[in-house]
Amino acid sequence: MLGVKLVRAAGPGLLVAALLTLPMSAHAADGGFYWSTSGVGGQDGALSSPKSGRCYSLRGDNPPFYASNYTGWTVRSYRSKGCKGAVQSTIEPGAVGHVYKYVKFG
Repeated sequence: MLGVKLVRAAGPGLLVAALLTLPMSAHAADGGFYWSTSGVGGQDGALSSPKSGRCYSLRGDNPPFYASNYTGWTVRSYRSKGCKGAVQSTIEPGAVGHVYKYVKFG
């Protein structure tokens, strides 16, 4: 009841603005991300519903790795630990490509 009174008094626009300024936590992407150190047809690892903004270190030696992105987000790969430095490659949702040892979704 109090919420209805606040919306009537302040207007719905103010409520929407207040909700948009709340800090957002990292959300998980639906789907999976798969990679192979041996090329097409192999699978050496998978991430199920990875979180946005988090840096993942992929298992395997001698990157770049062949990868499939079945999440709803673009994946960016980096050569440096912690996903620092320049982006080396990107894979859009539903696409395949090559990635380096460290990846971030968003």
